[in-house]
This record gives sequence, C-alpha cells and structure tokens, in this order.
Amino acid sequence: MLPISEININSLFSGPSRQRHSTDRKVFHAATEIGFMAVYGLPDLSPIDHLAKEALIRIFALSADKQRALWKQNFEPSNQHLYRGWFPLHSGATLSREGFEMGPDIVRAIPDSADDLLYEKSVLPDESDLPGFHATAAKYYLAMENIGKVLLDSISRSLGIDETTFRDAFRDGISTLRLLRYIPRENLPISDHLKQHRGAHTDSGLLTVLATCRGVPGLQAKDSQGHWQDVPATDDTLIINFGGLMSRWTGGRVKATEHGVKPINQERFSIPFFFEPRPDTKIEPLPLAGIPAFKPFLFGDHLWATTTKFPENYGLLARRPHKAAYEDPLPGFSNSS
Repeated sequence: MLPISEININSLFSGPSRQRHSTDRKVFHAATEIGFMAVYGLPDLSPIDHLAKEALIRIFALSADKQRALWKQNFEPSNQHLYRGWFPLHSGATLSREGFEMGPDIVRAIPDSADDLLYEKSVLPDESDLPGFHATAAKYYLAMENIGKVLLDSISRSLGIDETTFRDAFRDGISTLRLLRYIPRENLPISDHLKQHRGAHTDSGLLTVLATCRGVPGLQAKDSQGHWQDVPATDDTLIINFGGLMSRWTGGRVKATEHGVKPINQERFSIPFFFEPRPDTKIEPLPLAGIPAFKPFLFGDHLWATTTKFPENYGLLARRPHKAAYEDPLPGFSNSS
C-alpha cells in the first residue's frame, strides 16, 4: 500500500490547542511529502455517511430518458446546460465512466451566469424520482466545504501565512460536487490495451476531497519511485489530494501526485469534491521566501482553460473568453481526468 497517513482531523474544527498544532504538523507533512492523505474524525459524519452516499448514487439508477434530460449540451444538443450536469459513458476514450456534477447553487444564491458561465446553475433530477436527493446533496456539499476550509486553514498556519489568504478566496466559491460510476472492466466495449488504462492524471486544481463507496478499490497513486500503488478504500475515511495549481501557488511545497483509477471487475462509485474559489480570485505568488515568480491570473480563467480539455467539455473554450491576461501556469501537467 502507498504509505498514506491516516489523520484524525477532529481538532482542526476547534480553536488553538496542542492537539490542533500536532494535527497541523501531520497534515502539512502529508501535503508536502506525499500529496495524499486519508482523514477521519469529523465532528458530524451524518451528512456524508453511508446512507448519504447511497442516496446520492441512486441517480445512476434513473431511467435512460431521465438521465438524458440531465446530459450536458455536448451530448444532448437540445439541453441548455453546458458546465453542470451529466456526462455519459461515451464522453471519454475509455468508455468506462459516467458522472454528474453540481455546483454551489444547491446551497446558496449565486451570481447570474450571464456574467460568467462558471456560475451556471445545476440541473437536478426531479424530486419525485429521487425523494430527498436535493436535501442530501446540499448537506453533503456544505460538509465538504467545511472540510476543505479547515484543511486549508491548517496548511496556512504551517506555511506561516495569514489564514485569510485561502479563506477569503474560497468564500462564495464555485466548488464542484461530482458523482462517478465506473463500469466493470469485463463490460468495457474497448480493446484489451485500453482496458489497462488508468486515466492517469495530476489534478490541475487545488484540493480534492474524495469519498469512496461500498469499500470498492481501484484508486491508485504513483509513488516517488514511479510505481503504481493501491490507495486503501474505506467508508470510514476521506482521501485528500492536491492539484498542480496548489503546488504552483505554494512554490512546490505542497505536492501534486499523479493518480488514476484502474479498471476492476466490479462496478465502482466514488464522490469527489473539487474545492474551488471564486472565479475572480487573483492567483499570485504567496508571501513566502523562495516562491518562483509567475504572472498573476484569475482562477476562473485557469479553471475554464483546463476543464475544457476534459473529454466531457471539449470544444467549449470559446464559450467563455478570459476575463484577464492568462498564461498556463502549469505547462506539462496532465489534465485528463
């Protein structure tokens, strides 16, 4: 197994203490040495427990016509939603996964998407088809935001920067809650060569909080020797990993680790939460000694430039012109997902 630290983060949800300081050190070590960690010890697990996850992944049992009504416009031209919604199995080269994405409008009012496509509202299944889905998704989303907040506060303390640096950026952010279903390897309608494909990538963003479902394995990460290692899958922990932008923003102190999902002969579900700040957040070098210089840019411009490289969003780049000068801050990073 990859030597991923399992960290009790309960103390991060309260004020300064010796225990919180100790937890800060463990979180920072995992973030800077591995880029992966497993966390547990949440004050209230109920919004994201087994029952909540099962309630969310019920969406994959919807009938084909009800699923199609949720497809992104890339896959159903008569639908109006571009950014949020469903991407079907045929959205990627491996034909192995489908997913559904929701944004912050499920928990709060957001600006008009006419000003920025990234504020597009989520399209949701009919409550009569999935009773309780809306409320469950909202509680799950808020719990994930809180976890991301305390982790970034912790990293801020360890870096020696003001906690408001990250906290202000993520206030009213546009984080994405994604539900994923992977079909069994034996059912993949592709060549044996592609059946070995892991979808290997390094996240291009900041922080991902991943929940696995039903204890089904499949997630792998590449260790420092370049070997693929299994990441333990349990319902009692959340997997945390960091993206290339977080690594860039911190001058390489926080690691972005390559990972992916290997095909297995079992249906697999997972729920990643991509912690994302406001589109108008200015990303510039942090006030840390030795930070390599880079041209400041707006997060929204970076997000759109990278997400439109994903198979589910191909061809959409021109639909949202950059709001300011932008150059790719992560040349060489893999953006497949």
